[in-house]
Amino acid sequence: MRHSVVFAALVFAASPVRAQQPAATLATDVPVGFELWSADHVKEVSDRLEKNIGNKDILFETMGNWKGHSVYLVLRATTADAEFHQTEEDLYFGVRGNATFLIGGEMVDSKRMPRKQMRSATIRGGANRELHAGDVVYVPRAVPHQIVLAPGERFMYFLIKLDEEPLQNLNPHTLTPEKKKQ
Repeated sequence: MRHSVVFAALVFAASPVRAQQPAATLATDVPVGFELWSADHVKEVSDRLEKNIGNKDILFETMGNWKGHSVYLVLRATTADAEFHQTEEDLYFGVRGNATFLIGGEMVDSKRMPRKQMRSATIRGGANRELHAGDVVYVPRAVPHQIVLAPGERFMYFLIKLDEEPLQNLNPHTLTPEKKKQ
């Protein structure tokens, strides 16, 4: 049920009718935890990511983070490592560009990562699905998946992590343990 509510709220928030509502119609006493990312704000963040990607493989901004759930706006400029999350589920919402989503199959030479995850360079088998702006993908926990980009392509998407493992003592950009300062 929780996932259905998150999905419905995001679809509603992203609809053109919602984006055109004046801010004055919002109540001043909104519940704690309520978030609204206006179309202007999303465009501002999107444009900033595009401007700053340079020769990086990936650039993202954390849009929101709550106990066990996070929302990221991600710009990817190269094919991602294949991933497997033992406890997390993902929702992807395509914003700009095109990619291929590889889902299922078997991870090749996988390595254990923090947060009950595994990564590998590729997946053997699985199904390919083309992704475009406006497409939505749900990935259940414990299913290998990978975003594949053609050379020179970029793909921007919202990533919603459900039942996300805590980032305690991890560098949020690389998801590797932080080194203690001496």
